[in-house]
Amino acid sequence: MTIKDFTVGQTAYAMGDGYGIMRDKYSVSEVRVEKVGRKYVTIAGNWGEQFEETSASRPYLIERMDCGTPRLLFQSRKAVDDYIEREELKTWVRTAAGWDKIDRYTLSQLRAVKKILEGGKS
Repeated sequence: MTIKDFTVGQTAYAMGDGYGIMRDKYSVSEVRVEKVGRKYVTIAGNWGEQFEETSASRPYLIERMDCGTPRLLFQSRKAVDDYIEREELKTWVRTAAGWDKIDRYTLSQLRAVKKILEGGKS
Protein backbone atom coordinates (compact mmCIF):
# COMPACT_ATOMS: atom_id res chain seq x y z
CA MET A 1 0.00 0.00 0.00
CA THR A 2 1.38 3.40 -0.90
CA ILE A 3 0.28 6.96 -0.29
CA LYS A 4 -0.59 7.26 -3.98
CA ASP A 5 -3.37 4.69 -3.51
CA PHE A 6 -5.41 7.30 -1.59
CA THR A 7 -7.32 10.30 -2.96
CA VAL A 8 -8.64 13.45 -1.30
CA GLY A 9 -12.26 13.04 -0.16
CA GLN A 10 -12.04 9.26 -0.19
CA THR A 11 -13.60 7.22 2.62
CA ALA A 12 -10.91 5.16 4.33
CA TYR A 13 -10.87 3.00 7.45
CA ALA A 14 -8.72 3.51 10.56
CA MET A 15 -8.16 0.49 12.79
CA GLY A 16 -7.16 0.62 16.44
CA ASP A 17 -8.00 2.89 19.30
CA GLY A 18 -4.60 4.53 19.74
CA TYR A 19 -4.29 3.45 23.37
CA GLY A 20 -2.93 -0.05 23.45
CA ILE A 21 -2.51 -3.16 21.41
CA MET A 22 -4.82 -5.28 23.57
CA ARG A 23 -7.62 -2.85 24.45
CA ASP A 24 -9.56 -2.85 21.19
CA LYS A 25 -7.09 -3.51 18.42
CA TYR A 26 -9.80 -4.35 15.87
CA SER A 27 -11.84 -1.21 16.49
CA VAL A 28 -12.55 0.27 13.04
CA SER A 29 -13.77 3.76 12.24
CA GLU A 30 -14.70 5.30 8.92
CA VAL A 31 -12.63 8.41 8.14
CA ARG A 32 -12.30 10.88 5.28
CA VAL A 33 -9.01 11.57 3.56
CA GLU A 34 -8.34 15.30 3.79
CA LYS A 35 -4.91 15.58 2.21
CA VAL A 36 -2.56 13.35 0.24
CA GLY A 37 1.00 14.60 0.43
CA ARG A 38 4.39 13.33 -0.58
CA LYS A 39 5.10 11.67 2.79
CA TYR A 40 1.73 11.48 4.58
CA VAL A 41 -1.99 10.93 4.15
CA THR A 42 -3.92 13.24 6.49
CA ILE A 43 -7.43 12.37 7.65
CA ALA A 44 -10.16 14.83 8.58
CA GLY A 45 -10.55 15.52 12.27
CA ASN A 46 -9.54 17.81 15.10
CA TRP A 47 -5.88 16.89 15.05
CA GLY A 48 -5.23 16.14 11.39
CA GLU A 49 -3.78 12.71 12.05
CA GLN A 50 -1.13 11.67 9.54
CA PHE A 51 -0.39 8.20 8.19
CA GLU A 52 2.78 7.06 6.44
CA GLU A 53 3.96 4.04 4.46
CA THR A 54 5.44 1.11 6.34
CA SER A 55 8.91 -0.21 5.68
CA ALA A 56 7.55 -3.53 4.42
CA SER A 57 4.88 -4.07 1.82
CA ARG A 58 1.75 -4.02 3.98
CA PRO A 59 -1.94 -3.53 3.07
CA TYR A 60 -2.14 -0.39 5.22
CA LEU A 61 -0.46 2.88 6.22
CA ILE A 62 0.61 3.43 9.83
CA GLU A 63 -0.16 6.48 11.95
CA ARG A 64 2.70 8.89 12.58
CA MET A 65 2.83 9.60 16.31
CA ASP A 66 5.28 10.24 19.13
CA CYS A 67 3.63 8.09 21.81
CA GLY A 68 0.85 5.57 22.10
CA THR A 69 -0.12 2.78 19.78
CA PRO A 70 -0.40 3.85 16.14
CA ARG A 71 -3.56 3.12 14.20
CA LEU A 72 -3.61 1.52 10.78
CA LEU A 73 -5.23 3.14 7.73
CA PHE A 74 -6.84 0.94 5.08
CA GLN A 75 -8.16 1.90 1.68
CA SER A 76 -11.34 -0.20 1.89
CA ARG A 77 -13.50 -2.17 4.30
CA LYS A 78 -12.59 -5.37 2.41
CA ALA A 79 -8.88 -4.68 3.10
CA VAL A 80 -9.73 -4.34 6.81
CA ASP A 81 -11.71 -7.59 6.84
CA ASP A 82 -8.93 -9.45 4.97
CA TYR A 83 -6.33 -8.12 7.43
CA ILE A 84 -8.38 -9.21 10.46
CA GLU A 85 -8.99 -12.66 8.96
CA ARG A 86 -5.28 -13.07 8.19
CA GLU A 87 -4.26 -12.08 11.73
CA GLU A 88 -6.77 -14.51 13.24
CA LEU A 89 -5.61 -17.32 10.94
CA LYS A 90 -1.98 -16.65 11.88
CA THR A 91 -2.92 -17.02 15.54
CA TRP A 92 -4.84 -20.21 14.82
CA VAL A 93 -1.92 -21.75 12.89
CA ARG A 94 0.52 -20.86 15.70
CA THR A 95 -1.79 -22.55 18.21
CA ALA A 96 -2.54 -25.59 16.03
CA ALA A 97 1.17 -26.17 15.38
CA GLY A 98 2.23 -25.55 18.97
CA TRP A 99 4.67 -27.93 20.58
CA ASP A 100 1.95 -29.35 22.81
CA LYS A 101 -0.33 -30.22 19.86
CA ILE A 102 2.07 -31.15 17.06
CA ASP A 103 2.10 -34.86 17.96
CA ARG A 104 -1.62 -35.11 17.17
CA TYR A 105 -0.97 -34.97 13.43
CA THR A 106 -0.18 -37.94 11.25
CA LEU A 107 2.78 -38.09 8.90
CA SER A 108 0.51 -37.66 5.89
CA GLN A 109 -1.12 -34.57 7.44
CA LEU A 110 2.27 -33.02 8.16
CA ARG A 111 3.44 -33.80 4.62
CA ALA A 112 0.30 -32.15 3.21
CA VAL A 113 0.86 -29.02 5.32
CA LYS A 114 4.50 -28.85 4.22
CA LYS A 115 3.48 -29.15 0.57
CA ILE A 116 0.93 -26.36 0.94
CA LEU A 117 3.31 -24.03 2.78
CA GLU A 118 6.06 -24.60 0.24
CA GLY A 119 3.72 -23.67 -2.59
CA GLY A 120 2.94 -27.15 -3.88
CA LYS A 121 6.53 -28.31 -4.27
CA SER A 122 7.22 -31.93 -3.36
